[in-house]
Amino acid sequence: MPRPTPPPGPAHTPKQQFGQELRYRRERAGLTAEQLARAVNRDRRTITSAEQGRDLPSEAIVYALEQLLHGEGLLLSYYEAVVMAKRREKLHMDEVHNGVSPDALNEDASEFLRETVPDGTIMLPGQRFDKTWTIRNVGTVPWNERRLSRMGIAAGPGLITTPAFMEIPTTQPGEEITLVIPCIAHIIQGTSIASFKMTDAQKKLYFPYSRYTIGLAVQVTVVERLQRDGQ
Repeated sequence: MPRPTPPPGPAHTPKQQFGQELRYRRERAGLTAEQLARAVNRDRRTITSAEQGRDLPSEAIVYALEQLLHGEGLLLSYYEAVVMAKRREKLHMDEVHNGVSPDALNEDASEFLRETVPDGTIMLPGQRFDKTWTIRNVGTVPWNERRLSRMGIAAGPGLITTPAFMEIPTTQPGEEITLVIPCIAHIIQGTSIASFKMTDAQKKLYFPYSRYTIGLAVQVTVVERLQRDGQ
């Protein structure tokens, strides 16, 4: 007979909130941690570690849990909160690691105008597409020999694949440019985000996160197959 699980304490982190929701859904379904683990082809520790807020299952397992436990979208919401918290931490570490360009000036400024492929666009696994952003130089500093650099790694099963960087054409104050990045959607079902920032050749930032938190981003959601009208 499995040992009784002690009641959870306060959930202070996104991981803990995900874990409490997972435990609530599991117990509501009348399953033990071991039974739930077998149902998603994992060992018991995958479930118990997640419920205790220590580890997070893979995106594919979270989607399987959502369907199996009828999570009503809440498990996915808590999962996305964990992913976003990790992303914010990584963005901060990117700035610490890469640093700010010695040519960064307060008089330098960028304005977002428009984009293609809106956030949340549905894609098939491995689908190829182009993401474009149109921005304007609204500062007083010409943009010379700059790059649009991917923050973090540029490929992986759960990541949108893109080039590590692209060259930004010379842009005078007041001019607008359209940047085009070729992308390949991730192969694991779910949502992924790729972020880009304006850098020099050493990947040092022209606009620190204190000015532009995210930079330019592409976010798509992969499904196993696209629904046709009437189905």
